[in-house]
Amino acid sequence: MAVNTTTDWSDPVTCPFCGDELASPGAGFVDHIDENAACETDFEHWRENIAGDLADEWSG
Repeated sequence: MAVNTTTDWSDPVTCPFCGDELASPGAGFVDHIDENAACETDFEHWRENIAGDLADEWSG
């Protein structure tokens, strides 16, 4: 498993948190974080950090 130490998501079929290949860019990422607690935690932390930058959060 490749480790990606940044959350600069430049490849939509690679998890920006762990570097694993995703089955697909959208649903594949959701499935991936559902199955990987560390990536889900990192995603939630990332999401909290940017929530203030987005008006009314997002629906996704």
